[in-house]
Amino acid sequence: MGFINERENVIKAVIKPVWPNPIGDEQVYKVREILWNNPAWIDDCLADAQLPDEKIELLKSWRDHHKKGMFFIADYKPEYAIAVGSNEQKEDRLYGIKGISRSLADAMQRELPIQFESVLLPFKGKIIYDSFMSSMPFGFGDGAKKAFKEMYDNALVHGIITSFE
Repeated sequence: MGFINERENVIKAVIKPVWPNPIGDEQVYKVREILWNNPAWIDDCLADAQLPDEKIELLKSWRDHHKKGMFFIADYKPEYAIAVGSNEQKEDRLYGIKGISRSLADAMQRELPIQFESVLLPFKGKIIYDSFMSSMPFGFGDGAKKAFKEMYDNALVHGIITSFE
């Protein structure tokens, strides 16, 4: 994010890879949007940075296998949250998404289904999200819940995708 912000001057701050990050999430989100609208930025960053091979491979996997979009959390399992989203052919699929530092159930704490926008990323054989999850602040009525259940059931025949690798 710091690399992209330096090149594009998205926000008037220096983003450093530290935790806790002193830059607010709203500011970092603006830079994040630039990245995922043009993931080739990762190549530019890799050409400029000296990183260990493991991090280079991770960033390349994010460039090649990320999934940005709108999803619906349909169920929580102990190992992941199950979200419905479209694949490249616009067909509904189920994705098993792990939380980064805590489960999505703990992060969301809302009645299902939950509509949210995020970027799904591969990480060590699992699917995570990029730490930004914009959930829609509304619930769904019985008709919409029935439609989501049908989407879920139709996608379930293809199994739950738990890895992009």
